[in-house]
Amino acid sequence: MRIFRQPFVILIITLVFGLACKINVGDGPLIALPSPTPLPPLPDIVPTVSVGQDPAAGQSPADPVAPGEPTPVATLVVPLEPANINNAASAAELGLTTIDYLGDVSAEQITALQSKFYPASNQIPARYGVARYQIRFRSYNENGRVTPIRSEIFIPRVGAPSELPVFVYGAGTSGIGNNCAPLDEAVHGRNWGEYQVHMLSYAGQGYISMLPHWHGYDDQTRTHLYFIAKMEAMIMLDATRAVYTFFAAPPADIQARPAQAVFFGGYSQGGHGALAGLDFATQYAPELPIKGVIGHATAPNVEALMRERPPLGPYIVYAYLNYYGGEIIDPAQVFLPNWLPTFYTDASTKCVDEVYEYYPTDPTRLYQPGFLDALYTGQLGERYPLFKAALDQNQVGGTVEATAPVLLLHGAADNIVTPDTIDVFIGQLCNLGKNVNYKFYPEINHFQTRQYGFVDTLTWMQAVLAGAPPESGCSEFFNSKFE
Repeated sequence: MRIFRQPFVILIITLVFGLACKINVGDGPLIALPSPTPLPPLPDIVPTVSVGQDPAAGQSPADPVAPGEPTPVATLVVPLEPANINNAASAAELGLTTIDYLGDVSAEQITALQSKFYPASNQIPARYGVARYQIRFRSYNENGRVTPIRSEIFIPRVGAPSELPVFVYGAGTSGIGNNCAPLDEAVHGRNWGEYQVHMLSYAGQGYISMLPHWHGYDDQTRTHLYFIAKMEAMIMLDATRAVYTFFAAPPADIQARPAQAVFFGGYSQGGHGALAGLDFATQYAPELPIKGVIGHATAPNVEALMRERPPLGPYIVYAYLNYYGGEIIDPAQVFLPNWLPTFYTDASTKCVDEVYEYYPTDPTRLYQPGFLDALYTGQLGERYPLFKAALDQNQVGGTVEATAPVLLLHGAADNIVTPDTIDVFIGQLCNLGKNVNYKFYPEINHFQTRQYGFVDTLTWMQAVLAGAPPESGCSEFFNSKFE
């Protein structure tokens, strides 16, 4: 199935050729925020401003080998609790390494870009122009090593000092190889999500917006650790810390400042990462003022994803081999023989648009009969117990201490993460006593949910910021199941 595509020419022209000078625009009314609670002191780190310098990340013999090897890449044997998430991430070794100014986009330009991305019902003129910066912040990789993570931050060009909410967003699946990094889609002439346009839209409405890369991109010795909840959580949380660190010494012409109000959001896999960030926030970054989490076409269950979208199965198996070790699963147990000779190269280099065309959607043409039967009859735990344990460990949304409200937006015609899967997930969240709002869009597929959910997302966040989050929809949800 082909990915939902939008015209990309305007984005390239605007972002590459139209950003030479800064443009200040008239200011609309700012969102009234509740009185902030000060954050604990952040690390006293002054980032080094550079022009495109990429700090080298140290490697060790224990690090996974480079992608494309004809033998299993999983040399790292790790127990099922591999990522040591603790408050060490607030130590002075973390912070920003580089800041690069990318240019300004005017409110008029953002509005024009939005007209090609959103349906008419969700087109709102931008209120602000936006300054774009590329930053690299530090986080921990799977071996506990500090590593730089590339990100883009989108800052509203307000005309007076103003506190604005923060929106940190996780990208959806684009591939697990370095050539599939979400921030590089325009460079490669690809469309994996039009993430810059999407983030400009929120910044244009008054949100300091951040789009970080997941672990593994920009590192030629690694691939992305796909659907590993703890690693996604560290990115979301350390990216948020990086926003506040950036504004500890901001550029002189930036008037915006981050309020004590953070939203996590994400698309598909990114929704999984946003919820993972909420799950681990109390343990890893308790100082962050997370006010809510938004999932657009969220994929909460990795096992369900292998059933419902088989072409993504090779990414999952490859990433879990890299993270947990070779004992967890053998690709020969999962995939038919014709896919095995080039499995490692294919999974580590093909981006998501190629994967959807390369691997079959018919699971009988991809999976071994024994694995196929176990996957679709609920017997993975009996036949592949280590792999099942790893899949279960990476389900999200189960942390009782995570009390921030959740908004889930989904297309009723989504055949990648089906409405049935989201129904089960909503029920699980509700049974934990969480405040859950949700919206299903008739006839909307997986790739259109962000576009049709833009206004609903803004409306929900504004209600939360006003101190009146919508009442949980759990009662309505359960009642609808008995109608």
